[in-house]
Amino acid sequence: MKGPPLNKVLDTTSLAVMANRLDSIAREMSNTVVRTARSTTMAARDFSCCIVSSEHDLLSCPEGMPAHVFGLGPSARAMAELHPEFREGDAYLHNDPYIGNSHAADHQILVPVFFGGEHVFTACTKAHQVDVGNALPTTYMPMARDVYAEGAIIFPCVKVQDDYRDVGDVIRMCERRIRGFEIWYGDYLAQLGAARLAERRLKEFCQKFGIDTVRQFVTGWLDYSERVTADAIRTLPSGRLVGTTKLDPFPGIPEGIPLKVTIDVDAVEGRVRVDLRDNPDCVPAGLNLTESTATNGGVAGVLCVLNSKRNARRVIVPNNAGSFRRIEVLLRENCVVGIPRHPVSCSLATNTVADRVHGMIIHAFTELCEGIGLAEPCYGSPPYMGVASGFDRRKNRVFILQIVSGTAGGPGSAESDGWLMLLVANAAGVVYMDSTEVMEQKNPLIIWDKTIRPDSEGAGRQRGAPGNVCIYGPRWDPMEVYYFLEGVENRPKGARGGGLASGPQAWKIEAGDWSRVYDTIGAALLHPHESIVSLSGGGGGYGNPLTRDPSLVLEDVIERWISVQRAEQVYGVRFTGDPARWETLAVDVAGTVAARAQRPEPHDTDGYRAEHVRDAWWSAAAL
Repeated sequence: MKGPPLNKVLDTTSLAVMANRLDSIAREMSNTVVRTARSTTMAARDFSCCIVSSEHDLLSCPEGMPAHVFGLGPSARAMAELHPEFREGDAYLHNDPYIGNSHAADHQILVPVFFGGEHVFTACTKAHQVDVGNALPTTYMPMARDVYAEGAIIFPCVKVQDDYRDVGDVIRMCERRIRGFEIWYGDYLAQLGAARLAERRLKEFCQKFGIDTVRQFVTGWLDYSERVTADAIRTLPSGRLVGTTKLDPFPGIPEGIPLKVTIDVDAVEGRVRVDLRDNPDCVPAGLNLTESTATNGGVAGVLCVLNSKRNARRVIVPNNAGSFRRIEVLLRENCVVGIPRHPVSCSLATNTVADRVHGMIIHAFTELCEGIGLAEPCYGSPPYMGVASGFDRRKNRVFILQIVSGTAGGPGSAESDGWLMLLVANAAGVVYMDSTEVMEQKNPLIIWDKTIRPDSEGAGRQRGAPGNVCIYGPRWDPMEVYYFLEGVENRPKGARGGGLASGPQAWKIEAGDWSRVYDTIGAALLHPHESIVSLSGGGGGYGNPLTRDPSLVLEDVIERWISVQRAEQVYGVRFTGDPARWETLAVDVAGTVAARAQRPEPHDTDGYRAEHVRDAWWSAAAL
């Protein structure tokens, strides 16, 4: 936002009022997308809406996904650099992973907002599409050796509206390349509508407060956020941390991908440096991170640690460019966690390696001292969030959708149990679970079961959240499901004595029999009367499970999140009553004290058998 130097400093009340007004506009954008989009992907909120300043600094993104957030400022900068003569009425479609975007499946709509002839804001919506023209009917192409093998149509910040009207050439390109174009176009209109709504609201914002006050607000809000972040960092001890993790073996990468981070915390200066340069070069697969997702991994990991406080009544550190100033992320070119060079494939840049980086960083902080950081989160995208496609005889056309029919477990922290609805690390619990009824009405499939996966949590004083069981299949005609497993061999780690969580699994029910699918990259063809079983992973535990409050263990047993056997073996808790009748169960206090005294060290065991799910499911089906 250009203009003369401003010396006036807004008071904190004015800053708070104006910041909350921007947040309300961003939330109104989100409501617009949810209520007007056509795909279940948008209903599950796999999108982010934000407001960026004319200097391309993120100002407001109250409900955005971490995987999306950092790249919104660089994307707005790309718009200005590629189209220096942009004007009112323009809108731009952007999904280029090499200039600010996360990965090709995330389509952005950017609308420059003018007031009095001056560019004051950019309204942005970013959403994961059901299809982007990939060679296979999925938005994830882990086996792609380069961007050409992906097949996705790339829009490097292309003008899609001129004077508030669609550029027909661009829309026709999408119609020729994108499966289920009607769904894509409906979602495009929803994103565009949200951005145009923000345009009107931001003009009203400028009219109400005046352009000079708006300029003061932008500067003051970002400076305030920087101070808050510095103060939060000063509550940490200074020190250097080294974190490591490892991506599971992958086709063509039999040893997996070892990952490393070095973190320097300077509590005196209130700064954190995250160095991700000491990692392998880009790989010939779709696992490489983009610059925005690699940077976001460092920023989001630190912010997660700073904001993980049980009794916080609000977000401690705001999610904007002012906060980002205090977190330096070091990357290098041609690195799997860094800056890719075209035509390296970045198809999975929002998960797999990205989730590992996030988990590695939050886990590394646990070594700083007791009470800081988190265990590792769930990994992988098993079939409960696969991409399903086939023929819909009711509509006489092909269907394709991203399923989000379940969730996966969040990590335990020093102060609380893991968040049940985390989904994946870079979704941070923002994404919703699909409605079973809506899914079945809109698509030719049947969801047979969605429930908690027992005994899959990482045990701890504060346990990780358990995973999820989801079973579904086609209603009439064959259906393909694409998914990928990760965290099977290198399961989510616990912290400070906490236990490992279970990794994901995939099974197929065929002619009444269960057969386990071991493939890291899954491409299941399901015929009528066949189903796929998705077992998602849990989150790692924090602290010695033998110190967990026995009443909380009893609660988990009653809820059937853990079995009596696991409660006794891993948590050292003994019960009175009949295990078959939960209402009779109570903690045997004396027996628990004696059992824990005999075994002061935790005895972590997986404790989970897939047959538990199978037997329970068949029993329910028989009823």
